[in-house]
Amino acid sequence: MNKPEYGNVTESIELSLPVNAAYVSTARLTASSIANRQGFDIDEMEDIKAAVSEACTYVIRKSHGGGSGLFRLVFDIGDGFVAISLSSDNANGTADDEEMSILMIKALMDDTVVKADGGRLSIQMRKTHQVMEL
Repeated sequence: MNKPEYGNVTESIELSLPVNAAYVSTARLTASSIANRQGFDIDEMEDIKAAVSEACTYVIRKSHGGGSGLFRLVFDIGDGFVAISLSSDNANGTADDEEMSILMIKALMDDTVVKADGGRLSIQMRKTHQVMEL
């Protein structure tokens, strides 16, 4: 998947999960753990978890077969940011930027790109750690 360039990626974590809503909590817990490790505050972690939930639900809803196959998450970690990519090769329909899930993700994350091409659906999003200076 071609991802937008967000900066120097120091680590990547990949998950492949079944196209099943029961595994959304696994994606949320992973996102929360990564965000915590990167020093994001509670509000930023909640934004990331909510965006990951919405993105997973969107990909699952758009997938063929009602629960068959896998979707993939990649967490790219860099200095002060986390970039998250979700993709499925068995999606149907088109990406709708006006759908509530996508609007919510865009409100929660700093950057969001949604693409659908044939049976492939991808969502890329990034959150930058906002350091408060005193």
